[in-house]
Amino acid sequence: MAITANLSEIPTTKVLIVGGGIGGLTLGTILKQLSIPFLVLERSVKITPVGAGISLAPNCLRILDQLGLYPFIQREGQKLNKILIHRETTKWREMDYTICESTFGYPVYSVERHSFHHMLHAAAGGDANVLLDSKVVDIDDNPEKPYVEVSLANGKKVRGEVLIGADGIRSITRRILARNAGMKEANTIKFTGRVHMSGYTKPLPHLGEDKLGVGNWLFYDDSCLTTWPCKDNRQWFIAVKPANYPPGTVIDRSVWGNTTTEMIQEAFGDKFHPFGEDGTFRSVASHAERSITANVFQEVEFPTMASGRVALLGDAAHSMTSFFGQGACQAIEDAAELTNALVKYFSENSTPNPKALQNTLVNYRLPREDRSKDLVNFSANYAKLHTAKVPVQLPLLGGVNVGPVLRKLIYAWAPEWAWMKCLEWLYGYQPIVEKLGESKCIVPKGGIQAAGRGNLWPAQHHKA
Repeated sequence: MAITANLSEIPTTKVLIVGGGIGGLTLGTILKQLSIPFLVLERSVKITPVGAGISLAPNCLRILDQLGLYPFIQREGQKLNKILIHRETTKWREMDYTICESTFGYPVYSVERHSFHHMLHAAAGGDANVLLDSKVVDIDDNPEKPYVEVSLANGKKVRGEVLIGADGIRSITRRILARNAGMKEANTIKFTGRVHMSGYTKPLPHLGEDKLGVGNWLFYDDSCLTTWPCKDNRQWFIAVKPANYPPGTVIDRSVWGNTTTEMIQEAFGDKFHPFGEDGTFRSVASHAERSITANVFQEVEFPTMASGRVALLGDAAHSMTSFFGQGACQAIEDAAELTNALVKYFSENSTPNPKALQNTLVNYRLPREDRSKDLVNFSANYAKLHTAKVPVQLPLLGGVNVGPVLRKLIYAWAPEWAWMKCLEWLYGYQPIVEKLGESKCIVPKGGIQAAGRGNLWPAQHHKA
């Protein structure tokens, strides 16, 4: 049972989760399997996933396998087997990505976001555990009281022993925490100056089985385009454009709002694409079922992931550029690591113990903050490499952009084993929910548990 009546008839549970996105629903699914009472507070009036596709890498697939969700991913997703890399129309290479699965035990999967989101909603208990139309407007975390009290826009209140903010890049939980601490009520994210135009296509009828699992990275003079392979030769495309504002303009988002397929065709239709029937991206995008725009933000201040009896996970805690597709993976990692901390707390405390809970959340946040900083820095640097904008200061020459040379060196010539070595710290770290065991896992225990951090531009805070 997700929630019990208590304390003057205000509904009370053990774990309150703000946000019914990937991270919040993954946490709910874990708690459900552990029979820990919880309630998800979702502001939307109905479950409406936002986005086109989702990338699931080895570092999160172990958890999903442990939860018994891997068969869904295998059935509805498409593993990445190969990446074709082009500079304009010149083919640089074919990268064999099957090495990922042989190295880390799992491949990288692309899954249609809506189906994955609805699957997680059902796995978390559906409407029995997810309360819709529940916009949070205030949080009362008084350590003298046994429970955190949450006020909703509809006038209702709910209580929980612990509150988890999983409410995305513009987290209301995070803003309220800042306000209650006397800080500026704003999220510490910064617009990168780039926008992602993305979409999800119908199966491309002219592609054969030999194209299943083949992704594409295309580097143009003025932009970049990626297509990830999805089920039945569907394509999840992500086109990267600058914000297109006059120089010197202070901006916090792009002018490319409310993107339509026609707008994407205007911007990218004539660009080369090897999967286009006529050799252009136009014939790929013409099969789009939906198209969306996402302004690309990244974290700049890294605030604490827990304060008092409130913790954050996913984009609410650490927004990063989406160039390496780790947003959902990190939210899923957070959910597993947070659960491990909470299981220990609940096993040692049969009644609310605010002080012990605060210490528990500190034990959760410290290692997760380190890894999050690594990921945000890695993602930002990878974006610079991907877009060939890597400025360095050289004696006598001053600032020089070595991006084009460095990009070709790595993308065209670096062997697959070198890529896997650089990703060992990321893909090799495969946390699990310790209490659940691994009896449901399809893939035998593998990966490189707790591999050391950082190979590609490691952050300065790393310690041996």
